[in-house]
Amino acid sequence: MDHIADDCVSCGICVKECSFLQEYGSPKDLAENWRSGQNQGGKLFPFECSLCGLCLGVCPKKLDPSAMFLTMRRELMAGGQGILRQHKTIRSYEKRGSSPLFSFYYFPEGCTTVLFPGCAFPGTRPDTLLHLYQHLQSSIPNLGIVMDCCTKPSHDLGDSAHFTKMFSQLCRILDSNSVTRVLVTCPNCHRIFKEYGQGIGVESVYEVMPGGDGLPVTTETEVTVHDPCGVRFASSVQDGARELLQQQGVRIREMEHNRQKTFCCGEGGAAGFIRPDFAKSWTDKRVREAKSNLIISYCAGCTQFLGEAANCHHLLDFLFFSQRVMEGRHKVSRAPFTYWNRFRLKQKLRKMCCAGRCGTRNQMAG
Repeated sequence: MDHIADDCVSCGICVKECSFLQEYGSPKDLAENWRSGQNQGGKLFPFECSLCGLCLGVCPKKLDPSAMFLTMRRELMAGGQGILRQHKTIRSYEKRGSSPLFSFYYFPEGCTTVLFPGCAFPGTRPDTLLHLYQHLQSSIPNLGIVMDCCTKPSHDLGDSAHFTKMFSQLCRILDSNSVTRVLVTCPNCHRIFKEYGQGIGVESVYEVMPGGDGLPVTTETEVTVHDPCGVRFASSVQDGARELLQQQGVRIREMEHNRQKTFCCGEGGAAGFIRPDFAKSWTDKRVREAKSNLIISYCAGCTQFLGEAANCHHLLDFLFFSQRVMEGRHKVSRAPFTYWNRFRLKQKLRKMCCAGRCGTRNQMAG
């Protein structure tokens, strides 16, 4: 926080890009006010930031105001002011993700790599996940699978104690079962494992998926790509997603804000629970830049948010079920059916297990 107060020159570049900063002021002013105690006990504005990191992406001095707002959230949480009723839904969603009902761990013999699809992907598109798992097994025969939550919601809400407890337990389970590499579909999971993985390597499936003949042939078409803000600075993930599309003959028209300067879809940082107008402003900006192009993203959350306002599909749906997607016949589940899908998928995976260890998070931790 001090370095923002001392080094930010209030050039206005980040403010121009962000509705949140346009309302509250430059990062320098916000840092100085917070440091002087003017905001202690007042408006809980840090929870209105999407934590998307665009401010860092455009800052000429490479300052990271979004990290400062996360620090502010942590301070509010530590002071007992960060538990907000508006976050009850996202906290409950996170809790279910690691519960015995929905969590599932499978480590086949010789397993050192697992597929970690996150919370949203298995529930919204279980068939796509099964196709992905089988596709990856063609090049990684001893691939395991872990359905659990990385606890990023608690991380972003500033609840460091709960996040550290839960994610550390997850990493201990993986380590005790000889897992050294995690393959993720979710960009947010990628970021969490990258920053806190305790020596466990992480890659996105988009970096390691066999392409070409291993996927259905896609009819030639033009799309635009939405890069999720969780991998804003992960160029290898961004490249992998584009290469998979290009290998199938797809043309890509890039939006003005892409890769390091990508816009948030509106879901980021749970800001929408406090300021839905800010969340909608991000969605609207992204849809305007996409124009009439089919939007392809590689985040289940981004796909859902943008799909409310535009023709947006997940990359993996597009790769495995391209014809259905192009014809508008591909269906994605929504709550509460997502929970039923996760439970059924868990049961199906359990039956698929041959040799190895399997169980819930509680069973593996115990």
